[in-house]
This record gives sequence, structure tokens and C-alpha cells, in this order.
Amino acid sequence: MLAKTPLGRSGIPVSRLGLAGGYGIDADGVVRAFHELGVNYFFVTPRFKPLVLGLRRLVKDGHRKDIVLAMGANVPTGWSVPRAFESAARAIGTDTIDVFHLFWVQAHWYVTGNTWPAMQKLKEEGKVRALAMSIHDRPMARQLVDELALDALMIRYNAAHRGAEKEIFATLPTPRPGIVSYTATRWGRLLKPAKGLAAMSAPECYRFALGHPAVDVVLCGAGSYEELAANVQGVSAGPLAPERLDEVKAFGDAVRATATGTFGFLGA
Repeated sequence: MLAKTPLGRSGIPVSRLGLAGGYGIDADGVVRAFHELGVNYFFVTPRFKPLVLGLRRLVKDGHRKDIVLAMGANVPTGWSVPRAFESAARAIGTDTIDVFHLFWVQAHWYVTGNTWPAMQKLKEEGKVRALAMSIHDRPMARQLVDELALDALMIRYNAAHRGAEKEIFATLPTPRPGIVSYTATRWGRLLKPAKGLAAMSAPECYRFALGHPAVDVVLCGAGSYEELAANVQGVSAGPLAPERLDEVKAFGDAVRATATGTFGFLGA
């Protein structure tokens, strides 16, 4: 069973490995993940139908207080925030969401005007427990942590992209916001050899991310229950050994050096 940890200053207890929808796991696998593996952090949108169905079953069976729903709004306008909340909550069959994100923030204007006040209103009304955002721009992410007093931050972090260590993690305030990392396998690229170096295994990718003390949860896009169970078992081994950590950093540098196209311009 997965260990739990507080999601930063929000205090919400979360499993170290979270399940992201849309990658193939079915509703039965979602229910089993909660009961048999201890997964309680679920990153979901109404489009992730199997994950939605599994979560609806868990809620109907009386487990709402034991699961952490991470959902959010895509369009950065004040009027769209409450509508996105209602759509998300209705999809799961609940009236509250634990971690509500402003998704994929690409510029500061995403949080200007009525947008962030609308997010804050949801928290003030008790509809959400924590406010978060997902963002690629690390300097802006760090700025917004202070400016908006974020409860949680969802950021890319893996062996090939370690810039968050210096640009975000090293200067977080105390108590710090919760940190959720994603793209642990770098869209699968870390699972393939590069420049003569052996690939990482999927569990090693998750163990790498969780080895940093600032990271509370790492998301796993599992294709099946069996795949998720194997990753949970791997994560239970704890952080990578120092010698292996050095190896995967060298491998991550090699992978980043071969980046092209969409992934190439995203930086370190």
C-alpha cells in the first residue's frame, strides 16, 4: 500500500503516486487502485470517462472523504471558473473538489481580472479545499506561488528536466505549497536508451521524482491496473541509491540533448 503525505501546507493527505486519467486504465482498475494499492490522489477531467466512472463508484460506495479529487478549469476567464467547477463536480457526483486547478497557465494575464477572485470564491464557499495551477514556465510559477499564495503547484519534473530544483524547489516559502510532478517518464522517452546509455524503468522514473523532498505526489498515467500495481511496488523501494541517481541524471542529460520538435523547446 502506498504511503500518504501531506500535500504541502494544504495538509491534505495524499498518496505518493497519483493516478492520471486518459491513458487506458478502466473503471474496475480505478476502484482496485484505491482499495488494493492505496491510491487516493486522482487527476481527472470529465473527458477521462473510465476514471470518472471508477470515481463515481467510489463516491457512491461512501469513500468520498478518503479520495482526493484534482480537477480544474481550462479557460482563464472569471465567468468560466464556476461553470468548470460545476461540470467537474457533477461528473463525479460530488459537490466538492479537493484540489482545483487553473490548467496550463501560459501567461500572467491568465490570473488577472476576475479569474483568480473566482477561484478564491470557490475556496471561501467551501467548494474546494486547495487552489492550484499547472504551468510549464518555471520562473512565472515561482512568482505566482508568492503572488497568489498557492496551496499547490503542478509542475513538470523528471530526470531530463531538472530545472525546477533550482528555479522553484530551492526557494519555496515555509510552509510550502504542495508539489505535484508530472511527465515523470518524459512522455515515455526516458524508457528508451539514449546515446549508448541504458533506459530507466518506469518505477525508477517515479522514484526519481519522489526522491526530491519538495515533491509530494508524482502522477502516473497507467494503461492498466497491472501497470499501476507494478509502479506502486517499485515506488515502495524508496528513493534511488546515490550511484543510480548519478546514472539517471547522466541519462536524463543525454535524453534532453537529443530533444527535437515539440519537446525540444521546452528547456531543462
